[in-house]
Amino acid sequence: MINLRRIVEQQGMDGQYYDLGRDFANFRRTIDGAGEEIKKRFEQSIGAKLNGKRVKARASRGYKQYVKDYEFDVVKITLDDYYDNYVVVAHDNTTPKAKEYFLKPGFKIQILGPATGQLSPIPNPVQPGQNPNAAQHQSMAQAPAGNTPSEQPVKENESNGFYDAYAIDSISKDIEPWMKTILRKPETAMRDFIKGLGWLKDLGKGTIVAMFDLKIPSDSLSKKITPDNVKNMLAQVSKIGSTMDVKYDLVKMEPNDTNDEWKIRVKKTMTNRI
Repeated sequence: MINLRRIVEQQGMDGQYYDLGRDFANFRRTIDGAGEEIKKRFEQSIGAKLNGKRVKARASRGYKQYVKDYEFDVVKITLDDYYDNYVVVAHDNTTPKAKEYFLKPGFKIQILGPATGQLSPIPNPVQPGQNPNAAQHQSMAQAPAGNTPSEQPVKENESNGFYDAYAIDSISKDIEPWMKTILRKPETAMRDFIKGLGWLKDLGKGTIVAMFDLKIPSDSLSKKITPDNVKNMLAQVSKIGSTMDVKYDLVKMEPNDTNDEWKIRVKKTMTNRI
């Protein structure tokens, strides 16, 4: 049994606060080498403090997007793996299309009370490079130094920028046509091979690029795979359409001898022909 560090809540003039940084730092120390059970336990621990609450929190609407102070209802908390960088995602279903907020563990979350079902007011953004303390709401106290995990964007090369999340369900649909041809058990859920959310960027002029990582255990394969035959499989599922071209490329493929698995990164390029 893992002992979770006690959650610190304090009373202030503006209400209660929950120090996400403490739980998240403890989670990061524990998750290395642990399994899905640990991840779910911390999701439940954090969710127990925030689910069903109206909160004001420092967050973004996508990985490495602009950071703002949002006010919203929390219906669920998930811990998602962004290329070995775990992020805390709060889910809000008060709008027809559910929203996801990427919480910043370095800032305490103000608990305003029970969920209200009201839409979030328009927040003020904190621009990249701007000192976040300058735009921070008075009630949003910064957590102690050392409790905030690093966030590094996934890089194919040295380009920088802001990205949207690429959903796991979308990745599953992308890989299913070719993965089923090499699996020992083709009925295996594609999600088992997906490391976490991918990232998505609109390059303009009708071109959108997505990137995602896979981890494929060697014993799950029905035959040997090499970079060349993976490239061939990706080329076969690429499509030239009447309105949009979809092209898959192998960015990298390397063995993880410790876990006897393949680590694969795939790029998907979608180009609008209209």
